[in-house]
Amino acid sequence: MDSRITIGDKIDLEKIETRLSADPDKHAPIYASQVLDESENGAILAAMPMKEGAVVPLGVGQKFFATFYTKSGLFRCEIEVSARYKKGTLFYMELTQNTVFKKIQRREYYRLECNMQMEYRLIGDEEKKLIESGIIYEEENVNPEWKKGVMLDLSGGGIRFVSAFQEKKDSFIQVRFEMPVGNEVEIFCLYARLLRSERNFNNTSIYTQRVKFWKLDNKLREKIIRSIFEIQRKMRLKVSGNT
Repeated sequence: MDSRITIGDKIDLEKIETRLSADPDKHAPIYASQVLDESENGAILAAMPMKEGAVVPLGVGQKFFATFYTKSGLFRCEIEVSARYKKGTLFYMELTQNTVFKKIQRREYYRLECNMQMEYRLIGDEEKKLIESGIIYEEENVNPEWKKGVMLDLSGGGIRFVSAFQEKKDSFIQVRFEMPVGNEVEIFCLYARLLRSERNFNNTSIYTQRVKFWKLDNKLREKIIRSIFEIQRKMRLKVSGNT
């Protein structure tokens, strides 16, 4: 196991599709796991993913793009499930690293914890085609219904929020929220893809949504990242009493 990985580190596993018949437009599933230990042969022992309270039994031989959230930063490589185990009620697996670690720029993925009001609306297939083709259209003519939500964290890659609705995984949505940019408050209206929609453990009447930004140009992403760091800087100053 790489020395930069420690027990407790979170892992995101994105399935590598190898079938010739695979749909290139269909997004691969992403599974959440965690480093539990190191095996005798130096491989990673990790928790088997869970979905809606049930174990997702990943198969031996399956390959994934793995993103490791470590104290040294974010690292990505290809891994393979080389073995599966069960000990009592614990299901875990052995992960063998197939490629070298590549560090990901953490600034894009740094998450700012927050509690901000926001709105979102679902994007249908026809509207998605219009967006992809760059055709200008009136949003009110496709799906004007905006739903309320509360944003819990934000990064240059996406957001996590809660709402009263469970949405379909891999749905495309548009999110709308306000953020301070310099001395002004700016309204952001961004497209995103829904990665997960799960019932909240602490409040079963709401659902936790995780989305990844879609069709976000680099200039706008940089603006979000700069705003995140500016908010974080002001928070540190406030805590230290240097406001």
